[in-house]
Amino acid sequence: MSRVLLAWEIGSAYGHLMRFAALAHELSRRGHEPVLALCDLTHVDEVLGATPFPVFQAPVFASTVSGLPTPLGFAESMMRLGFLHASALAGLVRGWHSLIASVRPDLIVFDYAPTALLATRGSNVPRIRVGTSFCVPPRTTPMPVYRWWRAEPTARIAEAERIVLANANQVLSRFALPPLQCLADLLDTDDEIITASAEFDQYPDRTDGRYWGDLANLDHGVVAVWPRVGAKRVFVYLRPRSRDFDLVMEALRGIDAAVVVHAPGIAPAQVQRHSCANIAFSERPLRIDDVRRECDLAICHGGSSTVEAMITAGKPVLVLPQHIEQLMTAKRVQQLGAGLATDFEKPPPDYRRLIRRLLDEPAFTQAAAAIAQRHAHDDDRSARVSRVVDRFEDLMRGATSASTIAKRDEERAR
Repeated sequence: MSRVLLAWEIGSAYGHLMRFAALAHELSRRGHEPVLALCDLTHVDEVLGATPFPVFQAPVFASTVSGLPTPLGFAESMMRLGFLHASALAGLVRGWHSLIASVRPDLIVFDYAPTALLATRGSNVPRIRVGTSFCVPPRTTPMPVYRWWRAEPTARIAEAERIVLANANQVLSRFALPPLQCLADLLDTDDEIITASAEFDQYPDRTDGRYWGDLANLDHGVVAVWPRVGAKRVFVYLRPRSRDFDLVMEALRGIDAAVVVHAPGIAPAQVQRHSCANIAFSERPLRIDDVRRECDLAICHGGSSTVEAMITAGKPVLVLPQHIEQLMTAKRVQQLGAGLATDFEKPPPDYRRLIRRLLDEPAFTQAAAAIAQRHAHDDDRSARVSRVVDRFEDLMRGATSASTIAKRDEERAR
């Protein structure tokens, strides 16, 4: 039996945890011991239930850095997460060293965990990065910008990388760890797995991506109870405190559609205000595999798993991004023609018009259906999870050759 540390450092909501839950269950089924170090414990009991996996609070940067502009790319995000000051970064590295010494893993899996990557640089323990395309960015110099659809100031990007690299190397020197030659070296691991399909890569110019598809368990959750009115069905998964939540609910009230809403943490008064003949709320997460078959449209913030699940089922999406990762997904959805998106940097749009377009204009559903057809014969998610854990076991056995993995995948496909 081997012990596998699953380290998640940045993010929120269900996506990262659902991915780790799927991997942890498969590891456990094979006799391994998964240990989870998580940045957010809010949904642990909801997702893991009575499963007795050890869970630690991950060392995370708890301070707020003020005075910085909206980040252009990876380096400027790292400034907000501890890499702007070497002393703060050293504290996070110390925390990871203590946690890892306690766990003594045979493999470390990183899902958007940059300070954990820094802390384990030069480690003899096999390391692998797993996550969405945003969490597994291309290793280029300079690192790619987030807003790939517009020109960005190259001098500012280079300066941010210089600052972050200098602080990282100062900390590495303090702990006698190998230095980074460039910021992209932080991402050096034994392998990386992008848990998305190529169409949904948030970095569309990537040239060397290995796409494994989404791993989230779509059977988790409760059955949706749809209102008995409405010619169409609309699934809504939004944060109740998001800027335009009330505007979307008001727009849906006047649409001829049955609407089911999951809004984590919504107040009872807000539920009462928006509940009506065609809008019903579910306190618990809904079983996405059912919902994506039953609905005609999904409205969400742009979580990678939700977007891929809906579009690969032939359903268009309306994306209301709240941050840059979701905005990158939204831009990809628009490129694919499988939905519409808003921009949190712009005023709210006319939501009733957007929803009506997505329900009435066939082009959006047709674009989503074309993508669904391309993915009609994909492995199911349990098979993908199994293949990922195969790769984990390869690394723990020391089989790091990409050609070995490719040969085995070819044999499996026959």
